[in-house]
Amino acid sequence: MINVRPPPVVLVLGTGTPTPIPPPFSQLSATSFRVVDQRHRADGVAAARALHPDIVLIDVGRNPTQGLDLCRALQAEPETRTIPLIAVTGDIDVGHFMMTMRVRACSAEALAHEINRLTS
Repeated sequence: MINVRPPPVVLVLGTGTPTPIPPPFSQLSATSFRVVDQRHRADGVAAARALHPDIVLIDVGRNPTQGLDLCRALQAEPETRTIPLIAVTGDIDVGHFMMTMRVRACSAEALAHEINRLTS
C-alpha cells in the first residue's frame, strides 16, 4: 500500500489592515496546499488552536506591530508554539521592520518552497 501524504494545511491570518498588493499565498497551488483563509477572523490564536495547521502565514498588511503581536501570541500558546510562522507583506517598509521574523518570502514560488521545507 502506498502511503500518500496529504498536502500541508496553510492557515492564513491577518491583522485587520489589508495589504495593498495581493499577497503571494493567493497564488499557492490548491493541489499542493490546503489553504484556509482566516484573515477576517478577529482571534487568530483561536483559529490556529482549532485547525492546528502545518504552517501559519500572517498577512501583516500595513500594521507590523499587530503582526508581531499575533506572532508572539501564537508562540506563547502551548498548542500553537510549535507551528512555523511566516510573515508576509506587500509593503517594503513593513518588510524591513519584520526582518526579525524567521522566514520572509516575496513570491508564490519562494513561499511554496519555504512551506515545503518547513513541513517536510
